[in-house]
Amino acid sequence: MSEPATQAELLDELVGSTLAERYRIDELLGIGGMGAVFRARHLLLKRDVAVKVLHPRLSANEDISKRFDREAQSAARLDHPNIIPVTEFGSTPDGMKYMVMQLLSGQELGELLDQALDPLRAIDLEIQILRGLEHAHNNGVIHRDLKPENVFVTKDHDNAEVLKLVDFGIAKIIDEEDDDDTAQPLTRMGLVFGTPHYMSPEQATGSVIDKRTDIYSAGVLLYQMLAGALPFEHDDPVSLIRMQVSVDPPPLPDTIPVPLQRVVSMMMAKGRDERYPDARSARKALQAVQARLSSDAGIPIKTSPHDTGLVDPREIYPPGHEALVSNPAFRAGSGSMSAASGSGLGSGLGSGFDSGSGSGSGSGSGLGPNTPIPYDPSEISGPLAAELGSNPGLSHSSTVPPVAPRTTHMSLADALTQSHPTVSQRSPIAAWMATIPRTWWYVSGGILGVLLLISLWPSGGGGDDDDGTDDDAVESAAPEDNAVVAGDDDDGDDDTAPAAKPRADEKTLVAIDVALTSKNEDQALDLIRPARDKFPNDPQLLWREGRALAIKRAKSSRVTALERYSQALDQDRTLIDNPDFYGELYVLLRNKTLQEQAINLALQKLGPAGHKFLLELVNVADPNQMLGWVDRHRVLDVLRSDMDSLKLVDSKLNLARDLYQAPEAPKPCAEFAKVLDTIIEAKDVYFVEHVFSAKPPVAGEDVDDAAVCAKLDARLVVVRDLMATAHPEEAAKYTSSKPKNNSKKKKKR
Repeated sequence: MSEPATQAELLDELVGSTLAERYRIDELLGIGGMGAVFRARHLLLKRDVAVKVLHPRLSANEDISKRFDREAQSAARLDHPNIIPVTEFGSTPDGMKYMVMQLLSGQELGELLDQALDPLRAIDLEIQILRGLEHAHNNGVIHRDLKPENVFVTKDHDNAEVLKLVDFGIAKIIDEEDDDDTAQPLTRMGLVFGTPHYMSPEQATGSVIDKRTDIYSAGVLLYQMLAGALPFEHDDPVSLIRMQVSVDPPPLPDTIPVPLQRVVSMMMAKGRDERYPDARSARKALQAVQARLSSDAGIPIKTSPHDTGLVDPREIYPPGHEALVSNPAFRAGSGSMSAASGSGLGSGLGSGFDSGSGSGSGSGSGLGPNTPIPYDPSEISGPLAAELGSNPGLSHSSTVPPVAPRTTHMSLADALTQSHPTVSQRSPIAAWMATIPRTWWYVSGGILGVLLLISLWPSGGGGDDDDGTDDDAVESAAPEDNAVVAGDDDDGDDDTAPAAKPRADEKTLVAIDVALTSKNEDQALDLIRPARDKFPNDPQLLWREGRALAIKRAKSSRVTALERYSQALDQDRTLIDNPDFYGELYVLLRNKTLQEQAINLALQKLGPAGHKFLLELVNVADPNQMLGWVDRHRVLDVLRSDMDSLKLVDSKLNLARDLYQAPEAPKPCAEFAKVLDTIIEAKDVYFVEHVFSAKPPVAGEDVDDAAVCAKLDARLVVVRDLMATAHPEEAAKYTSSKPKNNSKKKKKR
């Protein structure tokens, strides 16, 4: 009998046996070069899982055995929606190594790459890859073997694609101790680990690697998704490696927007220092392009509570890599991907540009100190616009498409007669958008064919520390036939019968509440986790888990807490009307360490109920706490869609901030010019200080914007003269104080 046949027979013999006294091996799902994957049944939790085992003949091989351990150890320290974690691993008494993961359905990324993907779809998939890498790198793990076979595609309950990084078999753990021989990276002199088609130049040459090697490999994946072909192809692996080191990849098709091509080029730079410094920077650069393309296509952007850092133009590109891109670049492509005409893109961050200028007329007087000016530059036309001429650089831009369509706008003329109401407590209103659930189930990669794996525990808990919870503490789960579905976070929405979703019983909820009231969050979590294994979508359990995690001080716990509140709302949208739920959620939203996640949640899910929080962000008086231009306009764009919220925006404050933050805008000089134009029409004394304090932005590489920049200095002088004429006493504070100070200094000398 051949060796493969013998191995298959040995593996088949495992079917029907029990592993680690709790996993009954039910079916052999696939065999790969190093191991095999089985469908197994967790006898205590009564749910299906996937069990990966190392081939018995390879267990005695020290290097391969270490590689298997490395995969388990690397994955076990990670907990992220875009990474497949390992929930348990070990060895049987006879020395067979195994690891346990959750059973999910889907396909390998490679099955989607027979042809080029739509750019927006490719960007969405790549962002998820980068999110997973960002989490892995932050936890000291470099993957080192990114390829389509190690990226698994599944779908959530909304049929949206969700990516999972798998197979950390040759991962490098960055913080391992040098004096621990058992923990050294699995490399040897003259031996190269990885896959040649996706290998970074430094990896191909056996040089020292860091997290930027994963950025390169992820760039190759993005190239392949956009082009429908690999950048380098050769039958000889050695030739492939040489190409990775010294040959530039062929240009992407002309249909790919130029800013997107530049992101790919920077990710695939031969020199590490020329690439994005980390996955976060690459992700944010892609999200900037995504914002523009999505806006043009009218598609809302899906955000993740696991994103770390806002889209800030100053952080997207490494030093010396400004991304000043003109609008024709975005016209590349076909169909809905073509950009709206009439404007440029300064930094790759803009979204839709309004083609019309509007009328925006109004008298320049009669403004009270609290009169709101609902600043929408797309509606402004005035003396500054006339002086500078018709220039595409003057069209308005916003950084991301509005979550809700703009239905109402207050004109500047109308705003002149309005008073500024005080922000008040308003009853929350349930207004929602569907989003990604807690986890997804899928089938695996690595082993060609069919099955992959994700965490057995819902919130990163490990082991079987909760089997002390008796069945009478939690209601019985769905019938046996539904055990896999219930255990894998499918809430049964696809079932034909409209039966009520299974929920935890009152006794369990009371026990959890007692622990929470006593501030014993660990005890509460010990009760919640086994209950959620049976009822993963119970909104009351999700709410209580969020409350327990919020008590912990760690930022990671609070990030997860906010996610649990979000998931609870997915399951029961009436919770927003519960004063306790809303109050707890509001406290989390205001936590400064969660600002990005909080903004995303408020914009994407809370609707008008989140406007109070968003108003706090844009109306904050302390300039050190204000949002950057990109995120402030992202919030303002949503608030403008609601007339009641628009009236509460401190428009004068935000207009003044636009003067100072204009350098952060996609077209800095055009933004500065539009603000000046609005100030001229308002002629409010409030702006005198800011007009005399602000400085015009420096011209960049964008030709249209540079033309506007050339006239700004002279125009600013004109605006200052106009404001000094209208408000001489206030202007005198900024025109006469400096000479007096200078004369005093001279007298002292």
